[in-house]
Amino acid sequence: MINITDQMMFNLNNLNKVNERNLYQSSTGRILQKGSDDSAIFSKELYFDDKIRVYKGVQDQLKHSTAVNNTVDSTLAKMKLEIDIVKNDMLKTLNAGMQQSDKLAVATGFEGIRENLFTWANTSINNEYIFAGSNSTQQPFVKDANGKISYVGDNVLKQVPVEPNSYRDRGATGYDAFMYTTDTAKVGEPLEFLASEKMVDNDGNTWAFPESSKVGEKLDFFATDTITDNNGTVWTLNALDSKLEDPNGASIDLVKFNGGYQFKSNLSDGFTDGLGANVDSFTATSATAPALEIRQYDKYGNLTGEVLAVTEIDNGDGIVDGGDDTGLLEPKYRTANITNPALIMETKHNIFNDLDDIITTLNGKSLADGVTPITEAEQNDIIRSMLDKVTAAYDALTIAHSKVGSRNKIIQDATVNISAKITNFNILSLENGQANLTKVAMEAKSLELTYTALYSTVSRMHNLNLVNFLK
Repeated sequence: MINITDQMMFNLNNLNKVNERNLYQSSTGRILQKGSDDSAIFSKELYFDDKIRVYKGVQDQLKHSTAVNNTVDSTLAKMKLEIDIVKNDMLKTLNAGMQQSDKLAVATGFEGIRENLFTWANTSINNEYIFAGSNSTQQPFVKDANGKISYVGDNVLKQVPVEPNSYRDRGATGYDAFMYTTDTAKVGEPLEFLASEKMVDNDGNTWAFPESSKVGEKLDFFATDTITDNNGTVWTLNALDSKLEDPNGASIDLVKFNGGYQFKSNLSDGFTDGLGANVDSFTATSATAPALEIRQYDKYGNLTGEVLAVTEIDNGDGIVDGGDDTGLLEPKYRTANITNPALIMETKHNIFNDLDDIITTLNGKSLADGVTPITEAEQNDIIRSMLDKVTAAYDALTIAHSKVGSRNKIIQDATVNISAKITNFNILSLENGQANLTKVAMEAKSLELTYTALYSTVSRMHNLNLVNFLK
């Protein structure tokens, strides 16, 4: 009797488990309550859920990138309108009826345009500067004490995933949007550039004279360089090539890097030399000083070990004062011929420098010092020569705008594709884990009958006692 009772309780417990699963399936529509219910279905469910999470992550990044690209697109469109205004107004100043007072008014308008461009150049979204390159937390365009605007970002485009482990470029850098090419050189040719211009190559590397660093930065240099701090103290390598030392015992830890050296850590605020004097900057000067070589820095500003010899040239007037056809007395240089057949170099000119020159000229001042008056004929000659530069800047903007449009299209197509994949995986996940409600209903009815039969049997067994037998 005891064995029969235990067996009945065991069967009842099993029926309760089946009923619990049946109730879960009917209420949720899902076939699995626990992964152990069916390992094959559960493993597929995990696979689909993982895919959905991955693609939703890609989708979120694409949405952010779309917002950035749309902002870049609209900013470039506004810039083109402003540069077009500059070009048209420059043409107006060449009219015979234009008085100097009219030109001053145009110059004032150009100053406003210059400030508009500077503001747009430092546009940010969610604390991310859209034209900064790889370090989008750093303001890309800065003004010095004289109001000169320069680009301190890099030539690296941010990338966005369009598929897991597949990336595409997005947006534009300051090189794309605010600079234009003034010279190009390939193997067997030299590259010419002004002191204020930047050089880039076809791999996105930049070229520059031996660099300086300040607080918060690292210095890259070669063993043959002379390293001087802002106090004029010369620092030298120690015998182990592991530290840079001054004559009074102060030192900076170094690491070897691409044939040269680099500060192990950024120069810290409050750093002092061996005499306790504050040191807030270092400068690396080439052994062939004055600087007569440019060095290649990778996309992230690190020395690569590649160098090119440089000579200073004149602007055709027989005086080695550099400059260009506007008469600006700015050092001008020419590199040695390029020997690497895979290398193509370009000189990039900052359009803010052109606006400065145009404004100075319209104000009737010499570009050499910004003070000496110039004649109307000299003024018109410079404006005419600057027209070509403004046209080049507009053309560069148009190209950058076109590239951004192409990048936007790729991201838009990827967004549609990712959305479709998320939808498909959701459908597959649903189909894989969806309970058959018809089957569930039939099982529920079967359970009902089984419960009825079981409880009927239990009731009959309850009546099988000795008293009832004697009756």
